[in-house]
This record gives sequence, structure tokens and C-alpha cells, in this order.
Amino acid sequence: MTVFICCFCIGTLMVLFLWSISVALREGFYQIRRLHQIPCSDCEFFTNDYRLKCTVRPCVACTEDAIGCTDFEPKTCFANSCQQHCSKLHKPYTEIPTTNPSVTPLARGKSGYSPQL
Repeated sequence: MTVFICCFCIGTLMVLFLWSISVALREGFYQIRRLHQIPCSDCEFFTNDYRLKCTVRPCVACTEDAIGCTDFEPKTCFANSCQQHCSKLHKPYTEIPTTNPSVTPLARGKSGYSPQL
């Protein structure tokens, strides 16, 4: 009889443990989805500086209160927080290759081969 009671208690504890893990995972996924709705990092006024995150609403920036912000403006490449990203996209004119890499060396005449007639 005691074996039956111990098995029942262990089974009940396992079920409660698995149930609590599933509840924690469900709440965690809900929280992650909610936090991914914060638009601050894609806003023109986001400075990417921990001292002043937003120039318009600094107390609300990067919090759940920023979801649905009426001052949100999509980020352009002229924003301060986007300068590093845009510098990788837009190379200076001196870094742009001037030769066509798809043209073979034979077509450019650099093989050193001269046909004998």
C-alpha cells in the first residue's frame, strides 16, 4: 500500500512540475512577443545611447509604454543611431571597383598569348 501511495505522490509531483514548466514557457513566449512590439530601435528619434534613448520621450523609450507611440517616425539613414549601419551599406566612391570582375582575362588581353599566323 505504501508503494502505491509513493508512486501516486511521485506521479502527481511530476505532473505538477511539467504543468508549471508549460505555464512558464507560455508566459515567457507571451512576454517576448510583447517586447518585440516595442518600436524604439526603428524610430528616427532613437539615439542608441543609454543616457538619452529618445529625444522626444526619454522616460518612455524602450519600455512597454512605447508600444503605439504617437511620435514614432521610421528611421532613415540620416539618423545618428543608423550611421554605422548605413556606412556599411554605402561605400565611398574610392572603394567601388572600376574593373568588371565578370570579364575573363582573355577578353581583356592580359593572358600573354599571341596567336601565330
